[in-house]
Amino acid sequence: MVKSLYSGVSGLKTHQQRMDVIGNNIANVNTIGNKADVVTFKDVYYQTKRSPSAATSTLGGVNPRQVGYGVQMNTTSANMTQSGYTQSDNTFDMAIYGNGFFQVMDGAGNIYYTRAGIFNIDDAGYLVNADGYHVLGVTGNSDGQNANSEIIRVVVPATDAHASSATKEIAGTNVTLSVSAPSDHTDMTVTFVDSNYPYATYANNILSIYFNRNVQYESEQDFENAINLALQAGGVTLPDDVELQFDFESIPDDPNAKTAYNNISGFKFTTTNATAEFNYKLDNGQWAYMRFQVDDATNTDNIKIEYKEDGVDGEENGVKVLYDEKAGWTITIGPESTKSEIDTAIKEYIKNPTADDGELMDIEVPNLSLASFYIPSGGTQTRADILEKMFGDPDPDADTAIAGTGNTLTLAGAPKDKLSGSFDFTMTDPGAYANDYKIVFSYIQGYDKTKAVWDDKTITVSICANSTIADVNRAIVAAANGDTKKMIKFNDIAGLDFGVGYDGSLFTVTKGEDGSITTTRPDGATRKETTGAGGEITITYTKAADPADGPEIKTEEDFYNYRDNVWNPGLKEAFFGDNPSVNPMYGDDAFFTKVAKSLSTFALEDGRLGEPQSFDDFTDVNVQQDGTIIGLHPVHGLMILGRIDLATFDNPNGLAKVGGTNFQETVASGPAQLGIPGEGGTGVVLSGTLEMSNVDLADEFTNMITTQRGYQANSRVITVSDTMLEELLSLKR
Repeated sequence: MVKSLYSGVSGLKTHQQRMDVIGNNIANVNTIGNKADVVTFKDVYYQTKRSPSAATSTLGGVNPRQVGYGVQMNTTSANMTQSGYTQSDNTFDMAIYGNGFFQVMDGAGNIYYTRAGIFNIDDAGYLVNADGYHVLGVTGNSDGQNANSEIIRVVVPATDAHASSATKEIAGTNVTLSVSAPSDHTDMTVTFVDSNYPYATYANNILSIYFNRNVQYESEQDFENAINLALQAGGVTLPDDVELQFDFESIPDDPNAKTAYNNISGFKFTTTNATAEFNYKLDNGQWAYMRFQVDDATNTDNIKIEYKEDGVDGEENGVKVLYDEKAGWTITIGPESTKSEIDTAIKEYIKNPTADDGELMDIEVPNLSLASFYIPSGGTQTRADILEKMFGDPDPDADTAIAGTGNTLTLAGAPKDKLSGSFDFTMTDPGAYANDYKIVFSYIQGYDKTKAVWDDKTITVSICANSTIADVNRAIVAAANGDTKKMIKFNDIAGLDFGVGYDGSLFTVTKGEDGSITTTRPDGATRKETTGAGGEITITYTKAADPADGPEIKTEEDFYNYRDNVWNPGLKEAFFGDNPSVNPMYGDDAFFTKVAKSLSTFALEDGRLGEPQSFDDFTDVNVQQDGTIIGLHPVHGLMILGRIDLATFDNPNGLAKVGGTNFQETVASGPAQLGIPGEGGTGVVLSGTLEMSNVDLADEFTNMITTQRGYQANSRVITVSDTMLEELLSLKR
């Protein structure tokens, strides 16, 4: 009976602890960045009064008889769900839309993580939180910098003492921008911005000139006319009616543009897979296909598919798998065999390889998987008809050519020392697109989907499983729509022609008048199969007439390992799957166009002495969603002052709360994984916004009621147990 007293006491203690957590949650209902805690209970160990027993021939089984000893706290974990936001007028109040945490460092060098982005710049230029902890990321110009944990500090260079002029090295020569008559009012920042239309603005000593950088300027006068036209279009009159003027230290003897030939080479891609793809075009134009792959590009085993219209071992969905170290794979399927059934049979066979008679073999079977198996529906052909066309042996009675490769393919991949490719193409006109456009490739699953689309100065070329170089060039011609400046011609995209060179349309099979079956390669080489009077089969090979087409053909492997300059279907997805892009180069702009494309910001001063600058000298500061802090300075112009980087964790619930809405890394959370905001699931940074507490008062009050009831109930257990003990003691009287 005393045990029930202790059970009741454990209930009181545990519910009191839960009430402590609820009280803390409610207290922090308005704490910025706070994450509510959630409590769970678990029962304590049990005393076994009677052990369980199994049934016998004369008695049934007996369940265990146990008595529990109360309750204890199981977990207290933070609810890491995203909360709502509240707006702020402070640029350095920040919230995260995503899973990341801000990094802050205390004076002892300890790094903490928080969702409370209440930051400011202190008098020394450091970005700090309300406790004075340094905010971490990348300090200074963050372009091209990986995510980091540096202390962010804003450092502004002192102004130089120029006399209303500035000089920069551009296109191999010193270019000086100055005003015609320096005065006390000509200390200005001049910024050049690319635009299709001329325009200019002037305010707070900042002159912004918008003009087309990509026109081929053939003379210094052309260049200055474009600048003056922008000033006129914007209605800008400079202080004291001064004019801008450029001085070039030297001008090349031939400053004009050259014809751009724009070839790209050395484009890198990687693939670790070797593939073999069977495909067949249906009567309605759709494609059926089956693709196998291995994780080793050096594996070149044959794969033979045998189709049995009566099924395998009497089962229409049956699958039989065999492997021979010389012949490769033989996979037998029925009319209803599915991708899952085929792939499962392959995996089971790899674990326990057997011979045709079912005896286990002591051989090492390479890995193989069925990546895809798709048969369209809705056409006039049945599934059985399609499988027969894809995998049936050539029909010796057919009089017409048989399209396709038959039922055997070889796994084709790129050798490990050939995992790179290159583009080779030409532009024939040095006009607007000579050096100022972008080519983007994308891979689209399926067939007959090669296309090209222009969007401003970007052409996107979509590649599918059966695309060829000719298909790509035809699509580009169609997209150009007669504009010669958009006429790109691809001569080759090297790196896709490794492995077996047929894709279901390059080999043809025909029947001879004598009943022989001849398979012809694209280079003219043949394989002729003749059946003699006694049923014996004779196979003869001939090679193409041109000796450059390769060595003599003596075996099946020699014949089917033919490599042609075609794009291997398996490598296309590896090459184009990540949407690679290139910008043409090597076309030669006019000298003044090169200068125009490289113009940025010139800081002109009126001859004053240089002055030290601080954060207060910025006229505007904002924080981008990628965490980049950008300031507008009256002399230096736009400056990148740093970048706030974020941290993510494999198990954020494993973080330990250390007060001040800060979390600390633990062995349960795993190490911090740094990322640039907007990348890798970190989330983006929202400036002028704060994340509110995610405490739900409705939930907390409900939990408070259930906690109170639990506490009351446990107190009643103690009261009743005490009464029972009192009755027990009164028996002695």
